[in-house]
Amino acid sequence: MIKSELISTIIELTVESEKFESQLFKQLELLTEKESEHTRVGLYVYLKPENGIEEHRLSKSQLDQMFGKHNHELTKFELINKNENILADLTVHFSNGIIDCVEIWNKLGDYPKEELLTYELKRI
Repeated sequence: MIKSELISTIIELTVESEKFESQLFKQLELLTEKESEHTRVGLYVYLKPENGIEEHRLSKSQLDQMFGKHNHELTKFELINKNENILADLTVHFSNGIIDCVEIWNKLGDYPKEELLTYELKRI
């Protein structure tokens, strides 16, 4: 299970109402944070699949239905924290049919190294 409330919330809201929502929520239960990479203006949080996730992997057909020929990623929300000068795009990346990474990219400058405790998520 993902320990970060922010990362978990980003994934939950992003996959909500997707065509294979229930399958993606089952994946979420079987993911943990593997590592994170702070890039000054953003953050990548790489996820590790746990045992049992294979049965919830999206098939090639399902990926084609969700993404067509586009990259296997979803960007639906912005992260806002005016006190920290943050207006960030949030992208959930998929690899081989499994949620694999969350990318946070701040359009206004540096992104803090500590996890945000207060924030707003705005649908774009």
